[in-house]
Amino acid sequence: MPSTFIDIGLIHFTSEQRQLWKDGILWLHWFDKYPQLFDDRDLDIANAQAHLGYHYFEWLSAIILHTSTGYLSLVSQYEFISHKRKHSLLRELVSNDLYEAIIQNRKSGGPQCPDLLMYHPDKSNWFFCEVKGPGDRLRKPQRDYFESLSERSSKPIRVIKLRELKT
Repeated sequence: MPSTFIDIGLIHFTSEQRQLWKDGILWLHWFDKYPQLFDDRDLDIANAQAHLGYHYFEWLSAIILHTSTGYLSLVSQYEFISHKRKHSLLRELVSNDLYEAIIQNRKSGGPQCPDLLMYHPDKSNWFFCEVKGPGDRLRKPQRDYFESLSERSSKPIRVIKLRELKT
């Protein structure tokens, strides 16, 4: 990985835990337990897509990073203006130059931003984190875009990987 990326570790999960996510038990529990991380829009997305296994890795990573650092998280879609709360926080956290680059990338149909935007509760610091589940990897368009985000922000993009714990 280029030096603009920092591998921050590996998270193991079990197939049983992921099934609880798909069954609607885990995401409801996490939504109730971590209201500072997930909003009603996240809940709607989980409700519509969790049965397919989507967003499990991002939510799990946001929770683990939150409990280990105290940072809060915007989970996906924060670059979309339609997600008013997240987009407003993005605007507040990043420089004008970085914000404009994100908006321009969005308008041109480029890759989405990294999965998580982690930020200190007082908004004094933040970082991007890309989440990669089993079999997923950084593709060239993602890598190129993330490198440009890293250059503009002077912050490395952190990458967290998830693998199933085989019992």
